[in-house]
Amino acid sequence: MKTVACLVHWLYTLTVSLSATAQVTTIDLSDTTAFAAKLDRLRQQYHIPSLSVGVVHGRKLVWHKGLGYADVANRIVPDEHTVYHLASVTKTFGALVLMQLVEAGKVSLDDPVTKYGINLGARWGNDPRIKVRHLLTHTAQGHSLNGFRPGYSFIYNGDMFGQLKQVIEQSSGQTFGQLLTRNILLPLRLQHTAPNLADTVDFALMGYDRAAFEKRVAKPYDWQNNQLVSVAYPTYFGPSAGLMSCVADLAIYATAIDDGLFLKPDTWKRMFTAAVSPKGKTLPYGLGWFMQHQKGVKLLWHTGLWTGNSSLLIKVPEKDLTFIILANSQHLNSPFYARFDFFRTNPKLQKDLRASAFAKAFLDQFVGKL
Repeated sequence: MKTVACLVHWLYTLTVSLSATAQVTTIDLSDTTAFAAKLDRLRQQYHIPSLSVGVVHGRKLVWHKGLGYADVANRIVPDEHTVYHLASVTKTFGALVLMQLVEAGKVSLDDPVTKYGINLGARWGNDPRIKVRHLLTHTAQGHSLNGFRPGYSFIYNGDMFGQLKQVIEQSSGQTFGQLLTRNILLPLRLQHTAPNLADTVDFALMGYDRAAFEKRVAKPYDWQNNQLVSVAYPTYFGPSAGLMSCVADLAIYATAIDDGLFLKPDTWKRMFTAAVSPKGKTLPYGLGWFMQHQKGVKLLWHTGLWTGNSSLLIKVPEKDLTFIILANSQHLNSPFYARFDFFRTNPKLQKDLRASAFAKAFLDQFVGKL
């Protein structure tokens, strides 16, 4: 395992070096003080104790900032190495692991989920029409207007996406944690990224000193009854949620994606292509990523939200830009879910990244008015 990780890391370093040399475009970093101040005003408006933010450009983390307190009682200011739970940003990693198995011929996106013993319960049960791709693209459910047929509509469902763990583990004979750490996290030599601390078996796969890692984790909070209260992080870990990371490590991950590591070019293209319904309607999600176009600019992104944590990862490929923002409360992404139960559909989440004031601030600052 170590030999493979070292080889992949060497190839990755070489690729990044060559790519950075070839990079000629630049972004304006002259007004980041005002940008940081705007993010901090938003942080206070949404009652978020701590934010760690970063911008990746030219295969480098060119700007980062810690705002507020990762530990309110002890007034600990966060930085790019402060660890947060990623919630559903984990889905981008889960999709990557699954697509590696697709490339290896161990899984087909057109496999019925019943092949892997998955029963979705309720009206869906073990419907053989539901394929792996429907779980991956959040199109398994359907609704009353289309007879609950899979593929016809996008309804975000983290629980159904999480069933991909069964697909991954049955097809590979390994756990999701083993594949994720061996094939992605260890080769990138990420220093502060691991499965959920609460999952002791999977966390141990990274070989970290547990106590040292835990000291870097931002404390979780929520704003309840007009006051900030301490809460407990969720204990789940799987393809849909539960990974922990920091801005610096996610910058490395984003660069690996930009350099096309881990998958063939055609597979990356498939991941970043929106699903299309049988009636030809373009849906807002590809394979593990949200996507939309604004004034001809393609935006790739994923939100994450759960008790005591929220996250947002945005990529603007044609501008060679990635924006990372991590929070220790769920209110970073509350505008996406303001009107609906976040386990169900939400028009803002489906249609427009700019529903997030934080995302809009980044786009206005570095991409232009969209």
